[in-house]
Formats: sequence, C-alpha cells, structure tokens
Amino acid sequence: MKTGPRAIKYSGGFTLVEMMITLVVVAILLSAAVPSFSAMIKSSRLATQTNSIITDIHFARNEAVKRSTTVIMCRSANPDATSPSCGGTQQVWTGGYLIFADDGKKTNTIYDAGTDILLRRSQAAAQDVVIHTNTAWDSNIRFGYSGNADGNGGTAVMSICDDRGTSYGREIKVMPSGSTVASSLTSPSCVL
Repeated sequence: MKTGPRAIKYSGGFTLVEMMITLVVVAILLSAAVPSFSAMIKSSRLATQTNSIITDIHFARNEAVKRSTTVIMCRSANPDATSPSCGGTQQVWTGGYLIFADDGKKTNTIYDAGTDILLRRSQAAAQDVVIHTNTAWDSNIRFGYSGNADGNGGTAVMSICDDRGTSYGREIKVMPSGSTVASSLTSPSCVL
C-alpha cells in the first residue's frame, strides 16, 4: 500500500454507477408490484362491501322474524343525516341505505321517524365502488314476519362493481323465499 501525498484512499460508499443500477432495479420491482397490490386492494374492497351488504340483508330478515313485522331495507341518499330518509337515484345504492321496522300498518315503504324504528344505517359505498340493483330491488326490499322477501316481484339482484369493470364485479341475489346467494357477476349490469 502506498503512502504519501499521492495515496488513494478507499471510500466505503457507493459509486454513482452502483447507485443508478440499484435505483433502476428498485424501479423495475416497484413497477411490477404496485399494480398487483392495487388490484388486491380493490378486490378486497369489493369483497368487504359485498359481505357487509349480505350481513345487513341477513340482519333485516332476522329482525323481521324476531319482531313479527315487516322490515324494510331502502336506498338512501342521506343515511348519516339526523333525520335520514329513503330515496336517491333510481336503482343506485352507492349512497347507502337504511334498515327499519315498519310501524305495523304495512302501508308504506318509506322510513317515517315518527312511527318506524330505525334499526341500522349503512355508510356510502367504498371509494370507486358502485352499487346498482335490478327493478325488483329498485328502491327497497321488504322482509315479512316469515322471512320471505318481497322484492317488488321476482328475484332481487344487486351488482357491486369498481372501476375495473363488470368482469371483476360481485352479485347478490335475494330469492322470494328470503335466501341470499352471492357470486361473481353473471350479467353486465353495473353502470360505471
């Protein structure tokens, strides 16, 4: 080893070339990992939303049987309001919904804070998730004291999708008997 004024001292750091190669490798790995991680998050979001709705459907049906009255699940544009109401855009449930026990008169399907009992409020759908229903489940679905569903005639179908399109969507069907079936989307019924 040389000594003196011309001696080269070894530095323990990275050279500029080594650092650039490391950054390129990291960028390649991230570009491959980020899209799949994003897809995993979106799939998890759809599954969580679907499971939450199924839980609420079962809750509404069980409450109808337990209370021996009609329990209604209706779409709502303002489920978080002090005085929430049923309503919103036709067949769009993205804004949330209410579950309430009817006053026993079975004369309406609209929540009346004075006579009906509010059982549960749902929050708006997760970011980038859209929820649509068929005409049988347009504004509400009612469960009678026997657990049967009255989806305004026929099987009630709800579609849950995100910005990836129909092929990734989920579907919930409520049969007239009140039983619930969840599956991948079988028809292109999500409007994005």
